[in-house]
Amino acid sequence: MLRGDHVCEKLYSVGELAALSGATIRTIQYYDKIELLVAKRDKNKKQRYYTQNDLLTLQQILFYKKLGVPLKEIKNHLVNVNNKHGVRDILKDQSEILFQKEMEIKMNIAIIEAIVATIDTGHSNHDLESMMELALKLNKETILDYSTVSFDQKTTELFKERDPSYKEIIEVYWHWKKLILEATSHKINNILYKSDTGYHFGKKWYEFIERATDHNSEVIEAYTSGLEQSHQWPEEDLFLFNFCRDFIDCTYNYYCEKKGEKN
Repeated sequence: MLRGDHVCEKLYSVGELAALSGATIRTIQYYDKIELLVAKRDKNKKQRYYTQNDLLTLQQILFYKKLGVPLKEIKNHLVNVNNKHGVRDILKDQSEILFQKEMEIKMNIAIIEAIVATIDTGHSNHDLESMMELALKLNKETILDYSTVSFDQKTTELFKERDPSYKEIIEVYWHWKKLILEATSHKINNILYKSDTGYHFGKKWYEFIERATDHNSEVIEAYTSGLEQSHQWPEEDLFLFNFCRDFIDCTYNYYCEKKGEKN
């Protein structure tokens, strides 16, 4: 719409802004109150209205809120939508935060599944207290410590040749971590490796190895080489693995014997 030589800027009422953005009127009014999205006022300071830029700003607010950014921090993240580098940096930062949250959730799931697996053994005297005490001490971000691990050149080249995706590496790690925690829980509770529980755990470990290596000799060699350099692993993973390694080996061998396969 033109007025003289100028373009009349489109103005929105709070209701119109709510309809366009999907936010509620109450939410928009709250953002105005905390000065996150300040409304313009008419001369009598009674009627609130918003501009096209306000609509774009609101869309940013709702977007960052959906990503989990606290409202008190969103104001610092708001940028001109034409500033692509600014938007990119904000999204990368939030991606890192979400990744850390994801790792924490995966750790909590691994702990829960390990404790449930022990309860499901049917033993009457479970030492759940020790397992829960251990769980509280676990570092939710141990996986991030692997970025500082330097394996030898041969191992590094073997993994590079296979070129596993980042997602694949994460999935293998968390499958491994869940099994390590389960084995730890079984050992704490004195589960015999020659038992139904031991057999089923050995089967889980067998299937994990098959899935992780896909019977590829080079992949097996890479993992074996990495295992030989376990002294470089993050302290937590090294401690847990060394603690339950005998249980893992025995249950794996027991499962293979029952299957009639070579260890």
